[in-house]
Amino acid sequence: METKTPVPWLRTRLAVQMFLQFAIWGSWVPVLGNHLASLKFTGEQIGMMYLTGALAVMISPLIAGQIADRYFATQNFMGVSYLIAGALAFHCATLREYQSLWWAALGMMLFFGPTLALANAVCFHHMDDPSRDFPRVRTLGTIGWIAAGGLLSLWIREVDKPSLLASLDLSRPYPFGDGLNLAGIFSVLNGLYCFTLPNTPPKKNAAEPFPAKRILGMLADPSYAVFCVVAFGLLFFGAFYYNMTGIFLEHGLKVKKESVPLIQSIGQIMEITTLAVLPFFLKRLGTKKTMAIGIAAWSLRFAVFALGEPVGLVVASQGLHGVCFAFAIVSAMLYVERISPPDMRASSQSFLAWITYGFGMAMGSIFGGKVMQHYTIAENVHDWRGIWSISAGGCLAMLIIFLIAFRAREVKAPEPAPAEAAG
Repeated sequence: METKTPVPWLRTRLAVQMFLQFAIWGSWVPVLGNHLASLKFTGEQIGMMYLTGALAVMISPLIAGQIADRYFATQNFMGVSYLIAGALAFHCATLREYQSLWWAALGMMLFFGPTLALANAVCFHHMDDPSRDFPRVRTLGTIGWIAAGGLLSLWIREVDKPSLLASLDLSRPYPFGDGLNLAGIFSVLNGLYCFTLPNTPPKKNAAEPFPAKRILGMLADPSYAVFCVVAFGLLFFGAFYYNMTGIFLEHGLKVKKESVPLIQSIGQIMEITTLAVLPFFLKRLGTKKTMAIGIAAWSLRFAVFALGEPVGLVVASQGLHGVCFAFAIVSAMLYVERISPPDMRASSQSFLAWITYGFGMAMGSIFGGKVMQHYTIAENVHDWRGIWSISAGGCLAMLIIFLIAFRAREVKAPEPAPAEAAG
């Protein structure tokens, strides 16, 4: 059985890393679509740009999970990855042409992609009770996302209208592109900080040099296979939310530019509450009922988006993101952590990232881009009701499949026997 050495200020140190990690995301993800629209990219091109992140999550985490599990200290691998990703983010902010920006964005995401699952693996490795402690630590990630959105909103307000700083000539033709510069700053800070995290060494005595067969073997359990299908489907249709909401707010609802990041932060603000109560719901309701609530929230939010009015209701529905993320996504992470053998947990988390934020988002970005193009009426004018109805119906289908076919395993995976661990 694993013996965990006490680490001073563990939760605080991990929470700071989570803050910086999701500040990176909060800097550019909510407004990338707006930036691309200002560059006159088509709906399909915007979908293909978001595809770079999904491709990176498909390619890099499985390899990175192996390095972290067996060959390289996880925190050091993360540090190097963040530094390189930060440099590439600064470069992306300077580009205006589709082809060059696509390749630069892919390079950035190849280094940033694996850090999501690995950061979770570092937390799970050191925590005595991940179901209790991880939601609390992850809450600082939410605060980081909100802080980044607030900083970007303030910056856009200053560059978009006269202010006390007008003498500095801050006017910029593509203010949403500065989200990439802000992401670069946070990424470099996070890269340096990762080198100070508690050591998470590779497990050199792992039972297999590459556990792909064992990970795929878990799919022999029909219920786990359903879990993976639903997780894939949820992020397939979830790509609509991540890729199009900013454009919907600016051009569909006519929200001011500087308000777009703040409105999208409403969901992250609600995450703080939902992550805080998640352990209670998991304990009282179990994995299946808790995740079902989260999946239902995805469908409900898309339905409100499709309704499109009143604007106040659509803006308020952003608060459902807290339920969507904590109850569906975080619960899924915790479930995989619980049922996976200790020597392949990082790889299992990477596989979950692969089928959701990788393969699911990749296919969803391509499909969503085509849907957006199909429902384009004129430049930056779309039939949003048609777009959001598709994603609402898709998430509802995932909920029905989940309720009928998924059976949660509430028993934790056993520790490997000494003979197994020795190989």
